[in-house]
Amino acid sequence: MRLPLEALRLYVEKHRTETYSTEEDAEWTVQKHLADIWRAREEAEMAIEPSLEHIPRFYAKRPTSAHKEASPTRGSTLSGVRQEVSKVARQSLREHMIAMVLEPSDLDRCWHLLKARCSPPISPMDERINYDDFCQVAESLPPLAAATFFCASHFLKFPLDRFGRISSLHFLQWMRCKNAILRTRVELSCYDGAGEGYLSERELEMWITDLIPQLPALSDLRDEFVPFYKVTAVRKFFFFLDPKRRGRVSLKHMLASPILHQLLELRRSDATADELRHNWFSLDYAEMLYSDYLDLDIDQNGMLSVAELARFRGGGLTMPLVQRVFQECHTYCNKETQQNEIDYKSYLDFVLASTYKAEPEAIAYFFRLLDLQRCGRLSGFEVSYFFRAVIEKIEELGDEPNCTVEDVQDEIFDMVKPCDPLHITLHDLVRCKVGDTITGMLTDANAFWQYDRREQYINHDGDDS
Repeated sequence: MRLPLEALRLYVEKHRTETYSTEEDAEWTVQKHLADIWRAREEAEMAIEPSLEHIPRFYAKRPTSAHKEASPTRGSTLSGVRQEVSKVARQSLREHMIAMVLEPSDLDRCWHLLKARCSPPISPMDERINYDDFCQVAESLPPLAAATFFCASHFLKFPLDRFGRISSLHFLQWMRCKNAILRTRVELSCYDGAGEGYLSERELEMWITDLIPQLPALSDLRDEFVPFYKVTAVRKFFFFLDPKRRGRVSLKHMLASPILHQLLELRRSDATADELRHNWFSLDYAEMLYSDYLDLDIDQNGMLSVAELARFRGGGLTMPLVQRVFQECHTYCNKETQQNEIDYKSYLDFVLASTYKAEPEAIAYFFRLLDLQRCGRLSGFEVSYFFRAVIEKIEELGDEPNCTVEDVQDEIFDMVKPCDPLHITLHDLVRCKVGDTITGMLTDANAFWQYDRREQYINHDGDDS
């Protein structure tokens, strides 16, 4: 069967001399011929795969190299057409998005128009505008800018007062935020090589490399530390935005995520040391993370062994938990010791899960470690197995546990209240709102010690107050 493009070309050459009374007739004839082509293709496909008649195709594999070698002319022609159409479509979309972005002068003009169209009763301290005046401001702007920012749905995003007005200042602040997101979207799309709305790890690293000179907070970043900083920054995006580990993050999810806004906070030249202290992307925080990694790496080979990771944050982690990290994460074999070790990327994933324990992605990370049978649920066996190691760790640290494995197992099931009283699923652990506490109780002796003595902390805080 010929390609639709080739068939249409032959059809045009064959009927070049035909005349039509109107353009509608000519268009109808072309569309009918094209429909016949697609119908013939569908019939040929259903002859090969009869299930297509009842189950529609929802996924089409990309042409393989073997397919291209079998029919080089058809494969090269189709591939060339697809690439060219994709390139033109991406360029057109990028130009459209660039046209939607407002310059600082345009935002200033919008503010002057909003102030000039204030709706009565006028209050200099609280300038407001109703929908009629709002529409008049939109008419004074270019059509694309008006359609992007000044529409009814945007007006209704803001609370109305008893006169049907919204705050002009709040609307301008929203405009600035939306404009910044649009600008970032255009910037990120330049690194989306496939044009599918996703960034791979390498593409995200390229964007961060070009972004670093634009961030005043990273002005002291040394050249030799740049590769480690890029890995540190990229891991947070992939840990939270790629939970299924597909190797790519969605641009849409990036723009909606507070992670991106935390990174772009470094653009501020007036950011204080206190604001940057807890910012994952700040230079001090990244250097602290890498310094901790080097401190754990006793043999200084650039990797962490089981014994080295067990020293993480005071050495409260249990050995079964640490061993599960090496079973579930990507490891490298040390040729000298013949032991598996993890690299800096896997270490950062573990740090992220330990730092943001209450987040669903962190709970899912620890759930994967606790799920020994990989069946998507925890039974009493898993709970008792991991907590028994916690008790042994407490005794190893010279303390006396004030509980038994059976008591804590019952307490954990009571805290979670799973749908199935005999098994705990990831959904149960996230829904109960104490998933971070439970994962800490089963993996870290220090975390369980704090939970077991929580009443003492509460009483101590009360006495201080």
